[in-house]
Amino acid sequence: MGRSAVRLLSWVVAAAFILGTALLYVDRLNLVATPPNLPESTNMVDRALNSVTYKQAIWPVFLWTNLLFATGFVAAVAFAAAIRSRAAGMGGLPLFGAFATTGGVIAAIASIIPLGAVNAAVWLGYCDCGFKETEIVSQIWAQMVALDISDWFNRVASVILAVALVALVREAGALISSGLRMWTYLTAVVLVVVPLIATTEWLDPVAADTLSTLAGVVLIPVWAVWLGRRVDAAPTPATT
Repeated sequence: MGRSAVRLLSWVVAAAFILGTALLYVDRLNLVATPPNLPESTNMVDRALNSVTYKQAIWPVFLWTNLLFATGFVAAVAFAAAIRSRAAGMGGLPLFGAFATTGGVIAAIASIIPLGAVNAAVWLGYCDCGFKETEIVSQIWAQMVALDISDWFNRVASVILAVALVALVREAGALISSGLRMWTYLTAVVLVVVPLIATTEWLDPVAADTLSTLAGVVLIPVWAVWLGRRVDAAPTPATT
């Protein structure tokens, strides 16, 4: 990997997470489409039937949000490989490479699962065969199970990626400045705390969302670009 590839991948990681997080809030703030205002008493079937138009309107935002996060995680795997290649004189950073690859792959898969889970509810119609209500309820429960699987994949991947960051500091101490070391540890802590909050529910879910946003638009992008610049400026290992 050349120097330009290392820096390019760092910017791909940063841009993907910033744009993905931005689109996430475009969805949450209803900037593209507004969900139907249904009474609290509306049952599950009627709620699903009255939400089809909204789901189709917001689908492009949902699609690109998840694709951008998947791109960011895949780029993170390639970024880790590029760093390992440039840091060959430090033993190849085996732990960092192993944990970054594992966590990145799991997280990328977790980002794609919701697309398949939601796609059926958005674009597949319901048959008029006398079982429409059963079909809708089954579809909703299948979607909930798939989204729970994705959520747990994300939690596990977040912890694994946090371990990768700690391993990077331990294995590539000469490559990382004191400032970048502190930033890396801070990012690792947030990556562990977010799934911990979600799993234990010991804080309001808003806390996890806030930390996730902080990681997506600040911590991870700054870390990637900062590390990319450090690696890019380091001497290229001599070849024999």
